[in-house]
Amino acid sequence: RNLVVCIDGTSKKFGSKNTNVIRLYEQVRKSEQQLTYYASGIGTYARPSWRSLTYWKQKLLYKRIDLAIAWNLETVIMDVYRWLADNYRQGDKIYLYGFSRGAYQARAVAGMIDKVGLLFPGNNVQIPFAFELYASLDSSSRHKNIERNKLAERFKDTFCHPNVSVHFLGAWDTVSSVGFTGETLPATRSCAHIKIFRHALALDERRVKFLPEYV
Repeated sequence: RNLVVCIDGTSKKFGSKNTNVIRLYEQVRKSEQQLTYYASGIGTYARPSWRSLTYWKQKLLYKRIDLAIAWNLETVIMDVYRWLADNYRQGDKIYLYGFSRGAYQARAVAGMIDKVGLLFPGNNVQIPFAFELYASLDSSSRHKNIERNKLAERFKDTFCHPNVSVHFLGAWDTVSSVGFTGETLPATRSCAHIKIFRHALALDERRVKFLPEYV
């Protein structure tokens, strides 16, 4: 089977004017042999009732921060990872597509699968730990990084499918503006762990905070 994931860019979601991510998703055949998942972009979460405190917190603070620095970057990464963990069977091919920050999230999902594995179904409670373990692997301390890599391998052997990798990753304009410090997640600047990688880049992007994240 094929598992196809499409992750949209910041503030992008289904509407009257759609991105190439949704256009691609529309063209993908949905069947029992080809399962599909679409994630709208950062800053598009459904709003709670205007009567609730959560609504005003989201309206006045979270959404603005989310759009500016990808505050909830990991939320989409873990949601996509969870869907893959729930649906993957041995031998399935994983296809990831993303635009802008969604492209970066797609690359992070591929990196997470490579570094800590893809969980067997029923272990979703381990996903936050798996993400934190993955995110901690690029440490400035060589000794700590060796220990964390050993821990990641043990985690993979204990909880995950053997030998899972991303078959194809297609990215549009991966941006480097993903957080406060500008630090990148592990295995997002290389594609050796991805069987096929393609990256489409705009020729005229001039915004400094949205310069492309090359491989």
